[in-house]
Amino acid sequence: MISSFFKCNLSQPIHQLIRPRPRPKRILQRPWTKYNLNPHQISQLQQQGSLPKMEKRIRSSDSNRSINPPNDFEITFLGTSAGKPTIQRNPSSLALRMDGQIWMFDCGEATTHQIMRTNLKPSNVTKIFITHLHGDHVLGLISFLSHIGDRADADLTSKNQHPFCDPSEVVEIFGPSGIREFVRSTLRLTKTHSLLKIKVNELLRYSKDQVYTPSLSNPTGSGRLWHNEILGEDIWSDQNGLWKDVIPINQCGVSVSAAPIQHTIDCVGYLLTEANRREKFDMVKLKPILEQHADEIKQMGFKVLPAILSQLEKTRKPISFSTGVTLQPPRLSIRGRRVMILGDTCDPSAMVSLVEQDPEFQSIDLLVHESTGTVVPDAHERKQEDCQSESQVASKMRERGHSTSFMAGQFAHRVRATRLVLNHLGGKFPAPQAALCPSKAFPPFPSSSSSSPSSSVCAQSSMIDDQNAVKMVHAEAWKKFEEIEPGRRAKIVDELGWLKAVENDALHGWRTAARNRALPQPRASNLPAQPRVSVAYDFLQFKVPRPDPHS
Repeated sequence: MISSFFKCNLSQPIHQLIRPRPRPKRILQRPWTKYNLNPHQISQLQQQGSLPKMEKRIRSSDSNRSINPPNDFEITFLGTSAGKPTIQRNPSSLALRMDGQIWMFDCGEATTHQIMRTNLKPSNVTKIFITHLHGDHVLGLISFLSHIGDRADADLTSKNQHPFCDPSEVVEIFGPSGIREFVRSTLRLTKTHSLLKIKVNELLRYSKDQVYTPSLSNPTGSGRLWHNEILGEDIWSDQNGLWKDVIPINQCGVSVSAAPIQHTIDCVGYLLTEANRREKFDMVKLKPILEQHADEIKQMGFKVLPAILSQLEKTRKPISFSTGVTLQPPRLSIRGRRVMILGDTCDPSAMVSLVEQDPEFQSIDLLVHESTGTVVPDAHERKQEDCQSESQVASKMRERGHSTSFMAGQFAHRVRATRLVLNHLGGKFPAPQAALCPSKAFPPFPSSSSSSPSSSVCAQSSMIDDQNAVKMVHAEAWKKFEEIEPGRRAKIVDELGWLKAVENDALHGWRTAARNRALPQPRASNLPAQPRVSVAYDFLQFKVPRPDPHS
């Protein structure tokens, strides 16, 4: 039996049946694409005249959906190398775990292998965000999709059958113009058949001088959708070139916005904003009120008294009693976390415009910024040709569309980042944990009171002094560190000095920006003393802490 997907009449392009011709502005998200209806189902709803009714019903259900921010907010770096893989670092990719789901940012080659080494479940990945289409950021995408989907057998007895997953089992992909064509062409040319449904959404930037290219940005470009592909969206930027609420906050308690950042090709950065948390109910005050109006509460249909508080929290609408007493929903006064993840860039200034337009913006709790080049002290130079000034290194990086750690520190000051993690490091910057246990994270380092001769160096690194934030994968690795020969241990400590130099350079950039009034300054005046700076390495896991309720 042929699947209903192939019954769709393709004599006319599907996008002309369900949406108007792309206009020079962002097309609002259609509820039927949001809820993963295939083109044949959409066509049937149109013929029955039921599409407007369904849209109204879906929007009504969305308006009544309660916003529950995630409890866990943990980032795992799967690849931290710039441009190409090294023995110690994999190409770019990181995973954000929020309770039961995982969002992935970029997917370089061998990302599937990397995530299998962690405690993350690949099947929990629901969204993949691509910053740009350079190979070190996307060449692992198709193999990863094949891994997490139930691949169809190449020798199916019936070539006319192709099963489909549950509509809720969908992986959404977001990226700049061309990501849809890349995914679809690779799936088609490699004959990759997966039971997992995918939906590719493109972030398109409107410009008066830009020509609309159907083959890249048309949802049905190159003819037909692939077997397991659901109709994606063309998400147009606003007049300022920003993509606001690519994912609305009422879907999962975290909104995602994006902005273009300067690189050698189209590249975007992502801003994740967690919904504000509500204050807890004061049960000492509420209990007498509920007991006083117990009969009236039961007449409202609530079998138990606390059920009315759940309704109050869900709808956030005041409830009044006949006595004149009114129950108010709890205030959303606890600020949510904000995380900014950037792709390759030499100038991410558009991200500043994105955060400054948020009236509730105070600071960025975690900034992941690239650091392809850095000026390190002479004591750690390995090659004479590496001895260059900051201006020389910065100039070279800008020509290639990249940043130094000094530039990353300056930008951290502009967005008021309280924590800066340097990612996408050049090949000359080692990852000392790989010298000890390549398949695991680097072990806990010695404290300042340790008798080890390396303790004074290790204890200074802000990458290692936050034991509550950094979760080490291998608990016994420090024991192995003590067992290795002194010469190899000294080499690891020397490499750690390189990483410390990178962190110090970023802090120097932050302080320089704070002192230089000629540079753009943050809107708010209550800046942190300085951010905590860390150098990322493969398998580093970092839990983003909740902001101080009094901040």
